[in-house]
Amino acid sequence: MTTHDPAFIEAAAKLWRDGLSASKIAKALGGSRNVFVGIAYRNRDLFPKRTKRKLQVRAPAPRVRKSLQLPAPASASAAIEVGISAMADGAERLPTSKQLHELKAGQCCWPINNGGPYLFCAAETTGRYCSNHAARSLKKNEVQE
Repeated sequence: MTTHDPAFIEAAAKLWRDGLSASKIAKALGGSRNVFVGIAYRNRDLFPKRTKRKLQVRAPAPRVRKSLQLPAPASASAAIEVGISAMADGAERLPTSKQLHELKAGQCCWPINNGGPYLFCAAETTGRYCSNHAARSLKKNEVQE
């Protein structure tokens, strides 16, 4: 293990107090960053911990507990659900589709297009996918009756 003379440590401590980074101090003194970090760790009294700048943080909005029950299916999406077959493409679902950040719990999250902005089915459901997309996601030999 190499020991460093007190003059070297004092020079590093002065640069630290001046606000230089560990990499810049190491470069100025002709060593590696890890050497400097080790010196600073062993001589904590000469290298005080730096305080980070405090970012202005907004107070979090009060949390409102929502009911644990899922919302009742909307009649418009229920009508669309009945009229569209399980193997239909997403073009028929575009009028009621939503972007991912607009989806709520109890809405189908099946992607219906291939390009941005990405749109999702958003039909009312009790699971992850509506009944049409749940049937479409299963292999043909796994179809539930």
